[in-house]
Amino acid sequence: MTARLSRTWKELTTKTKDAIIHHEHTWKNWAGNQQSTPKKIFRPVNLHDLQKIVKEAKENNEKIRCAAAGHTWSSLSVTSGYLVIMDNVNSVEIKYNNHLKSWTATVGAGIYLKDLDKVLRKHDPPLALDSCVVLNTVTAGGIVATGCHGAKCANSNIPDKVVSLQIVTADGELREFSDDIDKVEMSAARINLGLLGIIYQLTFVVEPMFNIRMIDIFDPLVTSWNAPNLKNLVNSSDSIEVFYWQFNNPGFGAENDRIWIKQFLRTEDMATVSATDEKVKNMFQTLELEFGDHLFEFMAKVPESTPFVSHLLFEAGIDHRADQILEAPDAIHWRAGIDAVPCMDMEFAIKLDKDFHIAIEEFNHVIKRVYEYAEKKKYPMNMSMEFRINKSSRDLLAPTYDPDPDTYFFLLEILSVNGTKDFQEFSIELAQRWMSKYHAQPHWAKLWEHVPDIIPYVRKSLGKRRKIFEEVRKKYDPKQMFFDNETMKKILIG
Repeated sequence: MTARLSRTWKELTTKTKDAIIHHEHTWKNWAGNQQSTPKKIFRPVNLHDLQKIVKEAKENNEKIRCAAAGHTWSSLSVTSGYLVIMDNVNSVEIKYNNHLKSWTATVGAGIYLKDLDKVLRKHDPPLALDSCVVLNTVTAGGIVATGCHGAKCANSNIPDKVVSLQIVTADGELREFSDDIDKVEMSAARINLGLLGIIYQLTFVVEPMFNIRMIDIFDPLVTSWNAPNLKNLVNSSDSIEVFYWQFNNPGFGAENDRIWIKQFLRTEDMATVSATDEKVKNMFQTLELEFGDHLFEFMAKVPESTPFVSHLLFEAGIDHRADQILEAPDAIHWRAGIDAVPCMDMEFAIKLDKDFHIAIEEFNHVIKRVYEYAEKKKYPMNMSMEFRINKSSRDLLAPTYDPDPDTYFFLLEILSVNGTKDFQEFSIELAQRWMSKYHAQPHWAKLWEHVPDIIPYVRKSLGKRRKIFEEVRKKYDPKQMFFDNETMKKILIG
């Protein structure tokens, strides 16, 4: 597959004195809900290309936006100007940093996580990120710029693992951002949404390879799901992911359903799954999801089939007795083939109370509404609900921003296959509840722009942080070369 894609790309591009220009004139994201017709699409391969693109844009008074692997649901990459796709800027340099007393990996913004994992594994000693997103078919620059997060409870978001960024700004110069240079500017640069310029390289803190015991727990929802159990799980785990797969038991009622918890524990024990076995498992997971995509599409077209098909997928597609030890990257990216099922995904960050009651209350509320919708023969959620728990961030645009570094947030998301009737109504209802009740903040990379009055809400929520970020943005892009997104203009400058 990779070789075929590479040949196709070469056939569609030419090298000019300015940069590599892609000959396709339209762009759309993976989910298919965003598309645009840029004047030019570039696929740069090095710093020289990036600087040439910025110079040309400046001469022609054009705007620039960037795209990574296209897994962002919001409109951040949509442009009628120049679109820069970064996946060929993919270098890796590994060093030991005496100042940090840690290994670091300086990577091109366009490197895919699966390729970064390979390089880190082959290093002597083998290295790994300590937490990341489940998908490994996304790029480093993409997940950092949009403020993505993993499942490690003691961590903040992924950008907080970045100690340095190099960005080509509107004057064509390569600027470095770090806490050592300027903490305020670094707090803007980590989650910058492409508004400071084109990210060229990022430096992550990485650590020696470690193993994770991954345990899947399937407990009855009504007897085991409570705040003390959740809090204990968070305090005793390295990472957790909590799922609700709708209609997962016969009887089709919440009293029969089970909750699905993935618990991740660091261990010194040897891996029980070999690299070969993991590759085979990933291949079968991909095939399962490719087949499952047809069933998901069927649910979208025939909504009344949702309870029965959903139950079938839960029983047939999930290992209900999983307890295995994996190398860190294999555990973190535990589900292969997710790309096979284009879907809709809305996620909000909700600040947790000290006893974790909010997480239980909102999780149960969504389940209650799923069944209330079902009574009306409506099935707006047909994939899953999920949350992960992180600590707060000091990045200016972080949805999990809080001055207290020990504050917990839970990041709650609902997913349905593309074309699912009533998803918009359902997601708006939930978003408005979370916003009014908990002052919840949307994940920039997910669906959120469809929620009524969300723009003034986010603008107000950012408060002083909005002004601080805008001062940094104006310093490096005074003529708004990278400011080609109407949503962000309304949020940041009104």
